[in-house]
Amino acid sequence: MECDLLLYGGKIVTETHSLPRGYVAITNGQIASIGRDWGEIKAFESLDVDGKIVVPGFIDMHTHGIDTVSFMESNEEEMEKGLLRYTEFGVTRVIASTISNTLEVITNRLKHLKKVKESRENGHILHGVHVEGPWLSSRCRGGHPLKYLRVPEKEEILSVLEEDGDAVVSVTFAPELPNTVWLTEELSRRCILPIIGHTDSSFEETERVILAGARHVTHMYDAAMGYKEDPQEALVMLPGMETAVLLHDEVSVELIGCPVHVPQPFFKFIDKVKPKGKKVVVTDSLVGTGLPEGTVFTSSDGRQVKVTRGVLRMIDEDPAINGNLTGSAVTMNVALQRLKEYAAISLEEALSWGTINPARILGIDRITGSIAVGKAADLAVIDEDFNVYSTLVKGKILFEKRKP
Repeated sequence: MECDLLLYGGKIVTETHSLPRGYVAITNGQIASIGRDWGEIKAFESLDVDGKIVVPGFIDMHTHGIDTVSFMESNEEEMEKGLLRYTEFGVTRVIASTISNTLEVITNRLKHLKKVKESRENGHILHGVHVEGPWLSSRCRGGHPLKYLRVPEKEEILSVLEEDGDAVVSVTFAPELPNTVWLTEELSRRCILPIIGHTDSSFEETERVILAGARHVTHMYDAAMGYKEDPQEALVMLPGMETAVLLHDEVSVELIGCPVHVPQPFFKFIDKVKPKGKKVVVTDSLVGTGLPEGTVFTSSDGRQVKVTRGVLRMIDEDPAINGNLTGSAVTMNVALQRLKEYAAISLEEALSWGTINPARILGIDRITGSIAVGKAADLAVIDEDFNVYSTLVKGKILFEKRKP
């Protein structure tokens, strides 16, 4: 057998099993063969992974930026470079997330991101866009500016989707807002994933959109209220969004791989109560991710944030605002390592939360998300602690850690 690139000498985590020591052969950007004995394989190029672990490349389905790159503010050239930066952390597919702004700004961003996606360089790393806001609850807006939040008006939404909506793969909204059943149905009709998030919705409001087709939850346990006290009965709790989401097995959930945003017991809890394939870990990362502790950034609106222990915190003269949590600075490999530790699960189980599970939820599992013959050679070479040594996208080595 002949191939373009041969990875050999390490553990191979395939879609169905693991090989303690084996190989992956790649031809024309696709996985051509997987096995134990590579002695008879002739390869144009070879990579000895030297006892490391070959795994599917990670898919981050919720990220706003990395390093000095913001998907809401950077130009196309900067965003292309940013996509390459993700590969240093084992990521081979990215869903670029927006932040609430005017519809004009969001539509403009969609145009730029669509061009990045279609670029010849690193555009194939960008699978599409996740529109997060402005159709969110004001109480649960998190880092989304209050002045931009709106009710989902049918005409405005159709205008956004019909202009550059083919770049959009998912939309987050709060179910308690008007028109959200219609919005759910319209997104589903266009094969766009309807996502519940930034919400204070009741059980009934949440279930209503689930029955209409909502199939995912944005960063569960962050900027979402799960239960409410019954106004008619003191200390009696009413079911809320969490109950509806956990009762419906068809709805997947994502957790930010950060103990500040998500207290550690929730990782083990979600692993126990949600079906296999319906659990995802994301970064929800912002500009500053991957940069040294203490780095300070100033956004276009003048707000300042500081990288502090894997999260971003506000810098402000107002003591009520200064130090407030504003976002994540976690990378996918660290998020997966934490998931493995916090949920007390195997490396293979943790991997599924960042590879095949998001691929299936996004509908791209036929082409990526696992190591199987015929799929794209989107791979990462890691160790047991999720340190990344090499990353390949469609069989091309885009990152390789320099040896000391």
